[in-house]
Formats: sequence, C-alpha cells, structure tokens
Amino acid sequence: MNTALSILAALLVLSVFVFVHELGHYLAGRLLGFKILEFSIGMGPKLLKKEKNGILYSLRAFPIGGMCRFYGEDEEANDGDSFNSHNVFKRIAVVAAGPLMNIIFALLIATITLSAYGDYYYLPVVVEFADGESPAKEAGMLEGDVILGVDGIDISYDTDFSKIVEIANGENAKFKVLRDGEEITLEVKGIYNESTDEKRMGISYYPYGAVERERFTFFEAIGNSFDYVVSIIGEMFSFIGNIFTEGVKEGEVGGPVAVINILGEAVRMGFETVLRISILMSINLGVMNILPIPALDGGRLVFLIIEAIRGKALPAEKEGMVHFIGIVLLYGLIIFLSVKDVMGLFGG
Repeated sequence: MNTALSILAALLVLSVFVFVHELGHYLAGRLLGFKILEFSIGMGPKLLKKEKNGILYSLRAFPIGGMCRFYGEDEEANDGDSFNSHNVFKRIAVVAAGPLMNIIFALLIATITLSAYGDYYYLPVVVEFADGESPAKEAGMLEGDVILGVDGIDISYDTDFSKIVEIANGENAKFKVLRDGEEITLEVKGIYNESTDEKRMGISYYPYGAVERERFTFFEAIGNSFDYVVSIIGEMFSFIGNIFTEGVKEGEVGGPVAVINILGEAVRMGFETVLRISILMSINLGVMNILPIPALDGGRLVFLIIEAIRGKALPAEKEGMVHFIGIVLLYGLIIFLSVKDVMGLFGG
C-alpha cells in the first residue's frame, strides 16, 4: 500500500474513534431527553447532510474531529429544552459518555483481537546472577535459560513471574527451564531468606526474551479483554504521573501528525496491527478526554461536579473564559507538536 493510501486509511481509522466518542454523547443525550441540534463527523464544509426529527446529521470534508451539538450547550438559554436546564447529574452522564464509549469500544476491539489472534506473553530469560549468594546459580541454572514454570505452575498469558516465586517452596522449589531446546527441571534450594522475609533466587532476568502466543476462545477473550484494557489504562495514568515527576522525554509525546504516521504504519503492517493500535488509540482518546483539562470533557466535568456540590452553576462567562483559554493552549500545543512531528519525519 502506498503512502497516500495508508495516510487516507489512517485518517479513516482516526475518524472511527471520533465517531465512537461523539456517538457516546449522542446516545446518552437521546436516552436522557436532551435536544440535539447536530451530529457530525469531520470538520469543515458539509459534504453530506440529512435532517431527521429535528437533528441535522452531517459528514464534513476533513476526516478529523466531529461533534454532537446540543441546544443551549454554550449559551445561557433558559428554556426547558436547553442543555443547561437539565439536571446536573444528567449532564454529567452525557459529558462522561463520550470517553466511556471509547473505553467500551476498546474492550470490543480487544475481544475481537484476542479471539481472532490471541496475544503474546513473555517468558523470563536469565541474564546474570547476583554477586555473592545465588540459589539459582548453585542449583545449576545458566545464563540464557528460559524459565517455563515453577513448582508445576506454567508461565502463561496472565502470569506474573515474581508472584509465582513468592508462592514457590522456599526450601526446595522446582524450576522448569528451557535450555538449548530441551526442557529440564532444576531444584533450587533455600530461596527464602528469613532475615528479610522474602524469597530471592539471586538472578536478573529479561522478561521479553522468548515470545509465545496464547490462543483464546471467544468467551475467554471477553474476560481477558478487561485485563488487557485495564492494564493499558494503568500504564497511561502511570505515564501521566511520570510527566509531573520526571518530565517528558524526547519522542514520548506526539501530535496529530505522529498519530496519523503511526496509524499509517499499522495499516501497512496488516489488520492485526491496526486492531492492536486501535485499542491503544481508543483508550488514549478516552483517557485524555476525561482528564481535567479545560475545553475537554474532563474540564467540563470539573465544572459540573462543582455545580453538583455547590447546588448552583458557576457564572457561565467565567467557565467560558476558562474553556477559551484551554482551547487556545490546546491548539498551541497541537501546533507545536505537529511542527516537531513534521521536523522529525524530515530528520529536522
């Protein structure tokens, strides 16, 4: 697939995420009785449009962005149909429905991916032994040994090796290892250290050495998709936390150009890669929108929560000013990141 087609495919995939996000707002709004003026996908001039039941449905020229526009959402309309006239908890539900829909969509894609392709898990490979006492080395373990299981527990998709060691026999643990294509069992004695009250093998291991693919039935995939998505969300929040403690390193954050480039590469690599990247992108869109950033859903939720606590809304002009400043800063960041992305593509 040539570059132009892969970029177009990437834009279409990105539009799907936005469509799902706005669909969340739309469905919640319809369910809770909000008046919707327009539901559109894309930005810019309208290419296609149709009005039904007072709602304008439109497809716009540029396949980035979209909106679900509610009556009286950004104005001080006081009649019973306006967005702000509805109960504050209903408004919270409508605003939160967009990011939530992205997470639900990620669960759906994860279920499809795991049932169709399975997933990879990584077996620990011994890299080196600790200086001084090393029960594993004394038992005959060698650098390069691949650890397959401990005390009859095989390492599989959802296995945490460190937790297996914690429940292993502290006096005489049996480790199944793969060495030169042959499975052997080693008896590792004395891994429990009474003075520190912990079990220690005395090895350093690299968790990404030997890769295996675990296959799932459809119902197994449904269950594992929750673990899969929750783990990604956890890593994202951990990354966001590290930004405040360690700062942002070069190449860790990208703008729209980087996103399109990543999706384009995924399209060229095949459908499985597109699905896996789509899970990350959908979660990313949901998580970023739920953060308390002005102009995003999370920023609006902050004002709605304050209203719920106070019993009355903050002045609309003050909220509008905060969101306006947020939009300016957000677009500034997008432009900055886009410039860096383009410079990176051309080696600048």
